[in-house]
Amino acid sequence: MNRTTPATAAAAQAAVRHSIFIYTEEQRGNQLVESTVIGMLSDISGSDKLIVVQDPHSGLKFIYRVDHESSNLDAAALTEQDESAFNGKKSVEINAMTYKLGTADNAMKLLRGKTHWIQDKGSVLSVLLQNAASRKTRFAPQRIERDRMRKIPPGVPIERLPG
Repeated sequence: MNRTTPATAAAAQAAVRHSIFIYTEEQRGNQLVESTVIGMLSDISGSDKLIVVQDPHSGLKFIYRVDHESSNLDAAALTEQDESAFNGKKSVEINAMTYKLGTADNAMKLLRGKTHWIQDKGSVLSVLLQNAASRKTRFAPQRIERDRMRKIPPGVPIERLPG
């Protein structure tokens, strides 16, 4: 007999960690880094949906555009929103547009069950430079058309989140 109460079921759900593996090319070497999915942003019409992922090393929360075709995540901005704000009830204004802050569950649905992604290093650099210059959340320009990495090389080291 299952004696789970709604309160314990909610606590168990809260304990679920939503994460994905992001292939990065950086100073520490090329690797897959497990990163926590914080939530998602969706414009009022629901046509522009982005995910928010926290970098485990810097603690920065990147807002990514999802490119399912190439398995790429294109950094669009940084956010300082607290993780608790991603509850489906709050919103934020970026570039004069209002975005609803969705849950990590909704972000995972947007990723369609895919757990391995490639971080576009050019877009990350663009976002970091823009953030250093403006010191507030703004979207970087849309994706620059260029050749993209489409497959993660075999045998890449995997760095998992602690715990």
